[in-house]
Amino acid sequence: MDIPLLILGALLVATLIAFFTGVLPYPIGWIILTVAFVGRLIVLKSR
Repeated sequence: MDIPLLILGALLVATLIAFFTGVLPYPIGWIILTVAFVGRLIVLKSR
């Protein structure tokens, strides 16, 4: 497995949990992480 992909996935899950529990008021962090996660998947598929 790709280490940067695992890190992005873990950060994405942590951000989503924080957003849904009310710790983070705005969903901007998970939007950025989702874009980075999908971008990394596209790069890995193109190899």
